[in-house]
Amino acid sequence: MKYELIALVEQGADKTFAVLNLQAAHSNSNETLSVHKNESKKGRALSLYQGMELARAPFVMILDSELASPFGDVFKLWQHLVAEDKVDVCWGDRYRKKENPFLRGESPRAKTEILFNNILRERYNNSLQDPLCEVIAIKKSAWEKIRTELPLQKLRGWYLTPALHQSARLQTLSIIEIPVYDSGRSSKSYNVWKERLNLFRDSIFTNRQ
Repeated sequence: MKYELIALVEQGADKTFAVLNLQAAHSNSNETLSVHKNESKKGRALSLYQGMELARAPFVMILDSELASPFGDVFKLWQHLVAEDKVDVCWGDRYRKKENPFLRGESPRAKTEILFNNILRERYNNSLQDPLCEVIAIKKSAWEKIRTELPLQKLRGWYLTPALHQSARLQTLSIIEIPVYDSGRSSKSYNVWKERLNLFRDSIFTNRQ
């Protein structure tokens, strides 16, 4: 199996950029590490968008750098996406995973996502059970259908998924939800109050889909 790992590094993270480039030098044709550095601080959401644009494979996966969701669960999304021709997107659902630490809401990130998941389910018609889960597997062909509808000017902060929900074409895609584990671990760069403000804006000042 061949795969490409795309890493987007924020401006100023020179040590991270150097370490990843060192690893990339040892990659091979079957396991490619592609490292890109943002010219300015863009935030995680816009970096994820850029990563999707850079991806060349027919199947693309988004996973968190903290690996709060183990590879075993993430791989299940990829398996379903590859095996089922009619499926366009596999979306993680942390509410269906038994004994999931995420559901206890012990970390600032988990508390924030549980709170705003409840709001976003009300906000978006036919919403997914876990709209803020960013363990996602998507066919590149499906991404091409929705990419032009994403409001780039609103891609701020941590979360890409609220922008995905603003695409009317997302509703036309075949999406299945797969249970995933989430340890609740948060990145040190996660700013809880900033992200709550961003999510508040996304939930109040966007059109219902």
